[in-house]
Amino acid sequence: MDDDQKPTAGGAPAEGDRAASVPDTGAGDAATPPPANPPAEPDQGPAEPREGLVFNQTATWGGIFPITLLNALLNIITLTLWRFWGRTRVRRYLWSTTTVNGTPLEYTGSGWELFRSFVIVMLVIFLPIYAVMFAGQLLLPPDKFMLYFGLAYIPVILFFYWLLGMAVWVARRYRLSRTTWRGIRLGQSGSANRFAWATIGYSILTSITLGWFAPAAEMRLTRMLWADTYYGDRRFNVPQSDEGLAGPTYGAFALAWIAGLLGYFAFIAAYMALTWDTIEAGGQPNFDIVLIIKTYAALLVYMIVVGIFSLPYAAALLRRKAQIVSFEGVTFSIKANTFSLGWVYAVNFLIIAFTLGLGLPIAQMRLWRYIFKRLEAEGEIDIASIRQNADKGPKSGEGLADAFDIGNVI
Repeated sequence: MDDDQKPTAGGAPAEGDRAASVPDTGAGDAATPPPANPPAEPDQGPAEPREGLVFNQTATWGGIFPITLLNALLNIITLTLWRFWGRTRVRRYLWSTTTVNGTPLEYTGSGWELFRSFVIVMLVIFLPIYAVMFAGQLLLPPDKFMLYFGLAYIPVILFFYWLLGMAVWVARRYRLSRTTWRGIRLGQSGSANRFAWATIGYSILTSITLGWFAPAAEMRLTRMLWADTYYGDRRFNVPQSDEGLAGPTYGAFALAWIAGLLGYFAFIAAYMALTWDTIEAGGQPNFDIVLIIKTYAALLVYMIVVGIFSLPYAAALLRRKAQIVSFEGVTFSIKANTFSLGWVYAVNFLIIAFTLGLGLPIAQMRLWRYIFKRLEAEGEIDIASIRQNADKGPKSGEGLADAFDIGNVI
């Protein structure tokens, strides 16, 4: 309870103090009458009960399928422009079927906000980039254009990594600001520019270390996001030190890294075996339909094997991300494991593949449901003392994420 809400201590004074507190009226030894209205004991009222947090998710195939089907039809008719309103419909369904202590979340965003943000980003950022590229090709000789393009290649790549970091931060701020529970909205403060530069720096470190910095990069970026996250006027808490932040994930990451390396060499060996007769004869591989099918089959096997060996790392990341976050003394955990998460990913892959991407909302519903059904909290919190967040969030904010094709439901 806040200081301005604490009841003041008080009570009726003792008999000895009561007489001393009455001024002398000059009546001699006459008994001093008690005050007409003795001070009443202040009504402190019942203490606000503290609550634990219990999460649940009740989304079903029957609930998401009609939304998915309608979105697919309208996306085809509108040449994908409906996706902004379709995404909003999916989010409202998933949020409304996600409960904390029996009370559902509420998503208050709109398709118009998403569409407007996308148009602004395309006009302000990507249209000038495309215009410069087109003008360069049109006005410069091919050799000069390629020279300038080569000189600008690294700065352009770094710029796009910066934009990617901005996209992640801005989209998350928008989604949080449009999420409420018990009438109190979530929010995110901090600096999008700082997060974007951290994305660039960590990407460079990951490349230099041949991928071994990836777990540390993932956890540090996660910490930056949660360190600036609020529910109402209360901030989430995360560790301040980098030491041990990603430690529990490195064993699983090593397995994925080694599997990826060995799988890559195995794929190269398979490709060489498929084309060896042509290469030995000194010619170029003849990419007939049979060779193309065999090559893609080998690539698919490689991706499946690496994906299987990456599942322990994906589960470890989920568990670790939950472990580092706390709120008002409440700690969190996700009971994710390799086999259950692998089943979700495998079925989701089949759904997306066989529906040509149109079943993406169903896949996202399954992952969303998996997370919230396994999310647990330990500790209790005085929820009634939390006040509304004064920051209402941006008016729009997912245009960059949509441009990078990361503006999905979750």
